[in-house]
Amino acid sequence: MKFKFEPAGLKQEIKDLLKFCEEHKIDCYFDGEEFSEIDDDDDHHYHDDDDDEFLFNYELDTEVYLPRVEYDIDPSPLSHILEIIDEAKDCRLIDDSKLISGNKALIRISTDKRSVLHDLNDISTEIFISDKKFEIDMIDGITSFHIKLTIENMYNKYVPPYDDNDLFIQIISNQQIEEKDLNIIFDSYSFELKSTLNLEIDESPWVYELWDDEDNEDLDKSIKLRPLLYGKGVPELLALYNSSNTNSLPEQRILTYCRVIEYVSQTVIRKDLIEKTVTKLSSSRVLTPDANYVLELGRIFEDHRSQKKDYLAFKITIGTCSDLYELVNYAPKFLKKTNKIRLETNNDEQQKALDEIASSISSTRNMFAHAKTNYELKGDECPPDQLFEFSLLIDKVAQQVIRWFSRQHEDTRII
Repeated sequence: MKFKFEPAGLKQEIKDLLKFCEEHKIDCYFDGEEFSEIDDDDDHHYHDDDDDEFLFNYELDTEVYLPRVEYDIDPSPLSHILEIIDEAKDCRLIDDSKLISGNKALIRISTDKRSVLHDLNDISTEIFISDKKFEIDMIDGITSFHIKLTIENMYNKYVPPYDDNDLFIQIISNQQIEEKDLNIIFDSYSFELKSTLNLEIDESPWVYELWDDEDNEDLDKSIKLRPLLYGKGVPELLALYNSSNTNSLPEQRILTYCRVIEYVSQTVIRKDLIEKTVTKLSSSRVLTPDANYVLELGRIFEDHRSQKKDYLAFKITIGTCSDLYELVNYAPKFLKKTNKIRLETNNDEQQKALDEIASSISSTRNMFAHAKTNYELKGDECPPDQLFEFSLLIDKVAQQVIRWFSRQHEDTRII
């Protein structure tokens, strides 16, 4: 097979592309054909018994399969593949969700109405900020974001650097894009989608490390400890948490971890009360309050009192302090909603999983704390044969709660 290049300079670009793919374990197919190298001799025969000519040009259908990706990849023009690789080589990845490369940027997003997008013909728009023009659209498929993840090895055996559910806001400008531009554009585009199409989107940082279930065989020996925690209320909280080390029974550990959650819950609830009250007092209605306004303000305090109840205190504390994606790795099988959580799970399902965790912790705690022959089960208590796994889950919740508490300003902590 003879190779032909149009234009002639494309030959070196193809050679550089193949070298790049080899370095990063990427499989590359040109019109369904895979070539390991392009010989310097234009008359080189790839197969000695085949005199067919293979034409390389910028319109050639090209597929790149990133490491561990098993999805079918739609072909793209060769020019597009070369473009996104060049962008990935010279870009900034910000907060694992935004990528800036010159006058182009991507923001990784999620939405619980992905199916709605298939029915929309055009959701592109534009915005002018000072003397800059920005063209905005929503895209999927292979992008420079995925290539950047591959270059930086931001994937593992369970989470490849490309997911066919990935969705991005694409921003193209006539000038260099700055990070502050992205925040303005995202907020404006998000508002327009919601107000016009009732389509809600969220910024969606790339997460892969929490889904690596391998044992510690690949443990990074260079890992460092965080600075030690200290401050108002922290020593007492840590002492309470560490007291579980003397208990071997999972039910005793569960009770101790629940006390940790309860310790922090009052700080969480007060912070929630303050934020809601400040929001209400920031309303223009505060200048001419009517009866409804006063009743609405009172309702905030009534709700606050109800939040002090056992289950609601657990619910708001776990919802505020917890990283659900990390908890999934520790969820016993009886937590069915939690075990269904995946990276692409929508916000509503995530909230249901957090509610399930909070409810099961509250009920299981009450089952042990009020052990009586006439105690009425709620139905969401942890089964006896899963108590050990459940104690590991609540242990992780307690750790997250402690770290949240330590990050709060000392004046806001209740001890």
